[in-house]
This record gives sequence, C-alpha cells and structure tokens, in this order.
Amino acid sequence: MATLMNVNDQAMPMGADSGAGEGQTGPKRHFKHIGELVDGKAKVVIMYRTVPDEPNNCLVVGTKFLPDLYHNALMKAVESEGGQSADEFADFASRQTFPDGTNMLAMMHNDNYIKKFKTNEIMVTFGNTDDGRILLNKLNEMIAKEKGTSVKEMAADPDAPAPAKKTTKKADAKKTTAKE
Repeated sequence: MATLMNVNDQAMPMGADSGAGEGQTGPKRHFKHIGELVDGKAKVVIMYRTVPDEPNNCLVVGTKFLPDLYHNALMKAVESEGGQSADEFADFASRQTFPDGTNMLAMMHNDNYIKKFKTNEIMVTFGNTDDGRILLNKLNEMIAKEKGTSVKEMAADPDAPAPAKKTTKKADAKKTTAKE
C-alpha cells in the first residue's frame, strides 16, 4: 500500500462547534467593518457606514472581486489595530498602501470596487451565531443613539459649509446704507 504524502494528521476539526471559541492558534477574534449582503451572503468590507446626505446608504467593497494580492492586504488592514480603532474603515484605508505601493482607498475607488448599497441590505457580522449579526441600519441607529445624535446628522457632509442662520427680522432701515 502506498503511503500518502502531504497529509496533515493534525487537521482542523470539522464539526458544528469548530467555528466558535478557542481555535488552534488561540481565541477566535471578531472584527469591525466586516459584513455580508443580506440576499446573497457575499462577504463585504464596510468602507463607510453612511454616505454624506444619504443616511440610508453605505459604501462597501465585495472582497471576492479583488485580486488575491489586494484581498489579503485589505483583510490584514481591516484586522489591524488601526483598522479596528477607526470609526469608518475608509479613513484608515486612505492612509494605507497595497503591497504594490498603490494607495488602498484610491485604488479601490478608481477601479470601481467600492459600491453603494442600502444599509438594510448589509448584515454586519461580528460573531458566529445569530446574536453576532445585525443589519447595518440598526447598528447605525444604535451608534447614533449612543452618540446622542441621529443617523441623518451622522451622515451630514463634513465638507459642506455650515447652513446660514435664518433670521426672521427685517433689516433695520437706519442700519442699512442708502444707495447712491
């Protein structure tokens, strides 16, 4: 009988409980900015939880469409300390580069990998069970409540000029200059 080559007798267990708790390399971690499409279960990285002036939309990257080199670097960035501490992953990605030296956010934007979806079409996954899943629109509502604001205010364009204060008083004729 021939011996089998390249067979790992220490293979990972395959069972109902194999995805939770302690793994072979330690406790399994759950990461922010990771989700999936509600209808197709395709994995996504959530770049922005809201779009400026569009509180019911978000921007995501479908990871399966990225070349392996970019996919692996993106996932490493998401899992990094900086990626996890960022409120919006795109803010962190704008300061990162892929292994070929291209800016992470710029490349994904320029090559049309970033797509807009409704927030109720994205399921944020932060655990292995149904308790570790929440629709992005519900998560946004929870974050807004925690911050004491609304989702609409969170989605306000940070670069937009502040709205002018509306006055209900008419101009005082004595304070205005006369036309010559």
